[in-house]
Amino acid sequence: MKLCMNRAIFFIALLLVLLPYPVQAEHKALSVEIERGKAEVTLLEGKAFLEKKDTAKAQDICKGDYLVSGDRVSTDKESRIELKLPDESFIRFDEETTFELVSVDFDEKTNNRNINVNMALGKTWANVSKFLGEKGRFAVSTRTAVAGVRGTIYRMNVNKDNSVVVKVYWGEIDIRAPSKVSYVEPHEKVMKPSTIAGPHPVPGPLPVSMEEWTYIVRALQQIVIRPDGTALKPEGFDLAKDDLVEWVRWNKRLDTGIRK
Repeated sequence: MKLCMNRAIFFIALLLVLLPYPVQAEHKALSVEIERGKAEVTLLEGKAFLEKKDTAKAQDICKGDYLVSGDRVSTDKESRIELKLPDESFIRFDEETTFELVSVDFDEKTNNRNINVNMALGKTWANVSKFLGEKGRFAVSTRTAVAGVRGTIYRMNVNKDNSVVVKVYWGEIDIRAPSKVSYVEPHEKVMKPSTIAGPHPVPGPLPVSMEEWTYIVRALQQIVIRPDGTALKPEGFDLAKDDLVEWVRWNKRLDTGIRK
């Protein structure tokens, strides 16, 4: 927190140096838009740390900072962070969570977005905006599952044993087993494609692997993915009985605009 305050003081001092003369204020509404390819830190409770791609040393994150593709973030104990994405979606992460922003691209003219977050460990809550005629994708990926959405509210827990629990509160998601390229370990280098061999005999049809699955999970349903990547069929859950946890209440308050 002290580092963030020092940073703010520095920028205020710099502004005073650059604007030595009084400027008449114009009575115009100020519209702040997030740049394409950036996510804004709109809320931070406790501490979170940023590791830039190809950089081993982590740095403190402050409210108002911007994150870009390739940034890896970890939250401290008793800490939480909220990001506002360029498509007006919000995604939040609980304490002791590690994730990487693979892509945060959005085109306002076409409403085409390519947003992908890799969750290594912890809890996330996504409030995904919906557009008419939207294109592209919004996905949260883990080692054992990929959740793709358009407009919905859901949360995901990624446990230490790689098991995953996803609960949907509004809308629906499609969740499937990850392909070999859908989840990349944070900061893992992508190998160049190898040379393709010429024509050669191939084996006959094989049974579909148990790991190749896709489910639609609708509002007030949950799905559990085991550590080995196999999934249980979606089933309903009771908000009043199965979901009375502080993490859920905190997110619901924020979704309704309550910031205190």
